Amino acid sequence: MSRAHRAAAVDTEKLPRPETPTPVPIRIDVQRRDLPLATAAEPLSPAAEHPPPNTLQQHSHHHDHTDNDSDVSDLSDLGLDETKAKLFRFLQDSRVPVSVSQINPHNKGEKLQTSVLQLLKELMPEYWGSVEKASDVKLERVSGAMTNSVYFVTGPDHKLEKECGESHHKVLLRIYGSGADQFISRDREMFWLCKMSEKGVAPKLLGAFANGRFEQFLNSTTLTKEDFREPSTSQQIAQQLFKLHQLIHSSDDADEVESTKESDIWNKMRRWQKMAAKEMAKLKKSQPDRYATMKTAVRDMKGIKAEIAQVEQHLHSTGSPLVFAHNDAQYGNVLRLEKDNSLMVVDYEYSSINYRGYDFANHFCEWAADYHSDTPHKMHFDQFPTRVQQLIFFNAYIDAANNDSENNKDEEEKKQDREKQLAFMYKETNKFTLASHLLWGLWGIMQAGETEIDFDYVAYACERFNQYWKTKEEMLML
Repeated sequence: MSRAHRAAAVDTEKLPRPETPTPVPIRIDVQRRDLPLATAAEPLSPAAEHPPPNTLQQHSHHHDHTDNDSDVSDLSDLGLDETKAKLFRFLQDSRVPVSVSQINPHNKGEKLQTSVLQLLKELMPEYWGSVEKASDVKLERVSGAMTNSVYFVTGPDHKLEKECGESHHKVLLRIYGSGADQFISRDREMFWLCKMSEKGVAPKLLGAFANGRFEQFLNSTTLTKEDFREPSTSQQIAQQLFKLHQLIHSSDDADEVESTKESDIWNKMRRWQKMAAKEMAKLKKSQPDRYATMKTAVRDMKGIKAEIAQVEQHLHSTGSPLVFAHNDAQYGNVLRLEKDNSLMVVDYEYSSINYRGYDFANHFCEWAADYHSDTPHKMHFDQFPTRVQQLIFFNAYIDAANNDSENNKDEEEKKQDREKQLAFMYKETNKFTLASHLLWGLWGIMQAGETEIDFDYVAYACERFNQYWKTKEEMLML
């Protein structure tokens, strides 16, 4: 769930909370740091002035091949680079249909409906092959933004509901935007999404194409900031994060998309520091008042390089284990499924191999957020979980680890005194808040030039840097 344009989003905080979960589509995007423009379920008109041109190339690769090397060669011949070809081969081996076709993200109305139907017939012919009219494909626009344009796609009820069931009659379409390449590796995201889908901790990946994918639609409700504070919900989140974290042990083929099995958070920070420095230089000329505000919080952008190095050295020495981390477990990214009241963590754009302490710390920092308020950039750090609240979370995580038969930790580690484990988790997590503040502070500066969004990125960056300086010495001494 996203923190996008609040003027166009559904303000769920002002709606009466139902006693039982109301079916809500999987991704009604509201006010996220990285998704600026959103409209809630905007119907797309089927009308068009002219017949739509064929916008897709017809090349589909289903898992009925016996020669995978031949498949990759074919994909490469069709213009895919080596990394993309390897990814598509991995998806094929995982029985996910793929296509090198593209959808023009600027298409609307009947043009878009025709493109979508053509891809559905190509990737899922057993379900959508009998649908002939593009006008029978209902598209509801959930969000349109820098990272993705997201639609709910529904076929004709009288025909597909019986044939497809819940998993294909209504699906989620995600068309990638071009503005987030500096933040997100799509190949990495797709690899891990497929892994999570196989493990049942993410929506099913139904099909992939050159600039997007189809996912399973889930009836669910999005958590609220208040939900985070409920002990039972916090325990469920801990259990779900444990399941995600364990994916690092089942990623033998991750070298298809991961250049290293180490965290890249520090290199990412250094890259973002360079881009943030350039953005600040632009802001100094174009908006000197905002630049002055930002400089007060950042202090010295060149000096941030030294801060990154110091924090890296200190946090690396904590011994926090490497896991497959979500890296953005804010309340809008956690769904409560209608079918069984369980939780599912979604939105994996920032997911990667990372320190466990960072994933915990970043989640706890999100307790301070209120993305539905009049000041969605404001972080209320007085709402950061107390020690007692953190221990409730950590205990649930340890319980999940002890109950997991596939846990690769040896027996000696499992027998470690729980109090020692809790003390270690508390220490690593609170120390790693410094990394979270640095990363998202730089992220905010990088977007400071964005003017079409009702989200104050400069103020958000200042919130994170101010908290970094305020807590730095205490966290280093912890």
